[in-house]
Amino acid sequence: MLPFNPPFNPPFNPNDPFPLVDGISYSDAQLHAEAVDNWLGLETSRIESELLGHQEDVEQELWIGLPTKSLLTPYTEIRELLARLKPAEGATVVDLGAGYGRMGHVIGRHYPAVHFIGYEYVKERVSEARRCLAKFEYPLVQIQQTDLASTDFKPIPADYYFLYDYGARSAVGKTLEDLRQIAKVRSISVIARGRLSRDVAERQHPWLSGVLAPSHYPHYSIYRSS
Repeated sequence: MLPFNPPFNPPFNPNDPFPLVDGISYSDAQLHAEAVDNWLGLETSRIESELLGHQEDVEQELWIGLPTKSLLTPYTEIRELLARLKPAEGATVVDLGAGYGRMGHVIGRHYPAVHFIGYEYVKERVSEARRCLAKFEYPLVQIQQTDLASTDFKPIPADYYFLYDYGARSAVGKTLEDLRQIAKVRSISVIARGRLSRDVAERQHPWLSGVLAPSHYPHYSIYRSS
């Protein structure tokens, strides 16, 4: 069971920006995440507004135009799922569709000996993520601009992969197939967040959903290959 801290509304505490809490409502988690973004200096709303109407690749689903609270996973949820995973020193966590690098901040602060790489397609999001991450000393945290759907791209071998409805159904399916190949030579965990990612995992990838029973939570599921 996770440690319990009383829920808040928020308030935000700069001495504990990514708290481990229980019983917080999703709307409160989103409000807290907005306060954290402001504290970090992440200008997500401005960048998303500028991106709106300037989507160059119409074949990609980049979720441009969505409110930030819908686009990004709250920090408190990231902290919660990492507490469930308990990544050991030297482990590697990969975020497939990293957005503005929120997970990198949580790992850098609370799991400084864990390697993190975030892949994100939109260069403006990558640039902003790097700008804010550079304010902190997170030597094992990095963000790369990458097209996950490209046939030329393969994720690096890692221990944990976080996947949150980053693109079209075909793109999510391609990524899970990439992970299946990795799982042939090492045990991995896949955290699927959102209806699309969970549905594709459940319906099309029995190597995840049909071997070991997954752990389901309100917004994400944890799958283990073996």
